[in-house]
Amino acid sequence: MKEFSKMFARRYSSVSRDVEASNHRQSAVAPGSGLSTDADPAVACAAQAALQRIQRRKSLKANRSMNPIDILSSFFNEPIQGKRNRVPTRLFILLVIGFLAIITATLIKVLEPYDLIFKWKLIMTEGGEIFNLWAQPPVDLYIKIYLFNITNAKAFLAGREQLRVEQVGPYVYKEIMTHENVTFNANNTMSSTPSHPLVWQEEMSGNCREDDEVVMLNIAMLAISHLTANHPFLVRMALKTLLLSTKSEPIVRATAKEFMFGYPSALATLGNTFLPNWISFEKVGLIDRMYDFSTDFETFYTGVPNPALSGLYASYRGETTLPQWDGDHCSNIEFASDGTKFKSFIQPNETVKFFRKSMCRPINLYRVGNEKTYGSLKGYNYVFEDNAFDNGATNEANKCFCRKGIRPAVVTLCKSTN
Repeated sequence: MKEFSKMFARRYSSVSRDVEASNHRQSAVAPGSGLSTDADPAVACAAQAALQRIQRRKSLKANRSMNPIDILSSFFNEPIQGKRNRVPTRLFILLVIGFLAIITATLIKVLEPYDLIFKWKLIMTEGGEIFNLWAQPPVDLYIKIYLFNITNAKAFLAGREQLRVEQVGPYVYKEIMTHENVTFNANNTMSSTPSHPLVWQEEMSGNCREDDEVVMLNIAMLAISHLTANHPFLVRMALKTLLLSTKSEPIVRATAKEFMFGYPSALATLGNTFLPNWISFEKVGLIDRMYDFSTDFETFYTGVPNPALSGLYASYRGETTLPQWDGDHCSNIEFASDGTKFKSFIQPNETVKFFRKSMCRPINLYRVGNEKTYGSLKGYNYVFEDNAFDNGATNEANKCFCRKGIRPAVVTLCKSTN
């Protein structure tokens, strides 16, 4: 700033010197408007030029000393040949700009362009941002599995003691959730094959290992016994003969991995041989059955014409309902989320429907608490409805989970739909 002031000081000092020099030269000029008759023409011409420069500099200096009102006046009125032009051209431009600004603000308020852009982005299109996030979600999803090891198997089978168990785990796996072979349909839906491979996480499982030996109940034997419990006597006798011939025991010893992802079972092998349409597997494993998507196909909405529904179920295995349950509350999975993308523009009192094959049923989520901030994002917590797994004794809506008058203690599993 000091250098800037010095520059102008030098400039004004030079103007003063020019004025003094010019006054000295004016001695050669006649008192009138003409030049001295005895002056050299070159000197007279130089003096005239010096006078013009002085006048211009005085004009600039005067302009610099104008007060704010004069500056504002000069902005709205353009000088033309020493006179002021009363046509306020710049004022007209400002009025036009202001008018356009009002129109723009009104359009933004009415049309809400952010919502328009957001709705456009929600629509599923091949290669789109939302589609890529849905097809391969960039999240780390982990499943923790706890097993109950039987500690007194011999005494229990002999009838001397009640069954005693100890909890072992967790056995932690990372779930790689993707949608494969996506095909866009003409009815504004897209079909895909679900894929949920599990990857063992040794460092997160503590002292637990997949080769840990555990003693567990024979799932295949218990399942078949349960299914035939109310059948005629001859059917139950045939089953008993089958169990004896295959030397099946109600309690088996296997590794943790085998129990979760399948261990050899003579019953399962026979069932797969003689009833392949009903039993499509030769090994029995709890997690293996829950995560078997080999024959599954799903259909989702693309968001046309309603962007809020993009990424939600249109059908599962070609149907909007699950075959093992009756009634919409228990079986209808349309407009449910598989956990990848939920419904958009959710209202405060609106429920969110959620469905996964491992749950074997749809379930509603409700908003709880106030708005929370997660990093740079704001959101809400959603939880399962009260008594979500009730068998209908408390939650009347869950009575549709009862089949043939039999009310399970807790609604968690269902028969395989493979």
